[in-house]
Amino acid sequence: MPGGGDGNSGSTGYATLNYRGGYGNANIGYSHSDDIKQLYYGVSGGVLAHANGVTLGQPLNETVVLVKAPGAKDAKVENQTGVRTDWRGYAVLPYATEYRENRVALDTNTLADNVDLDNAVANVVPTRGAIVRAEFKARVGIKLLMTLTHNNKPLPFGAMVTSESSQSSGIVADNGQVYLSGMPLAGKVQVKWGEEENAHCVANYQLPPESQQQLLTQLSAECR
Repeated sequence: MPGGGDGNSGSTGYATLNYRGGYGNANIGYSHSDDIKQLYYGVSGGVLAHANGVTLGQPLNETVVLVKAPGAKDAKVENQTGVRTDWRGYAVLPYATEYRENRVALDTNTLADNVDLDNAVANVVPTRGAIVRAEFKARVGIKLLMTLTHNNKPLPFGAMVTSESSQSSGIVADNGQVYLSGMPLAGKVQVKWGEEENAHCVANYQLPPESQQQLLTQLSAECR
């Protein structure tokens, strides 16, 4: 912040700028008086080595949280100034409350269009001096709204749909529609709605390449 003064002893002034980011903190300042000018700066940060690699962050306290969200790069961590996941989907929260439940949440509005989270919130209870993981499962791929029919009729409400290739799953809603995320351009889904021999089917699908740039792709398919 800027400031200054003027009096019998001469004029003075100063300005400072502070930055808090995902990979550390930085500050720069300038001050002057009648015959002295000063420029100063500083950087600080932390490095956390863990089983999945090395993650940079802000200066670390005794108890920290490692955010693990592979595939969800550059996602903002809620209520943490300047903290975002790195290119691998990892981040370090520099401090945590010991022996109490800490809520860790990713801002879904900052996710890439082709990324979806199974869970956007994780709760952890660290002990003193611990490094605890807050894990998030990210699905990277096409977001698909499928309308499925079987024998020319919409699949029954509540049927379970599973993708073999992406391990994504969903439940059929009204009119045979189901939402699936992290899907590849081509594949097949398995559907089951009971224990009877004829209470299951498989649907193959093929999407155009431009689906990879769309926020949501819609497709109709016959389940056989």
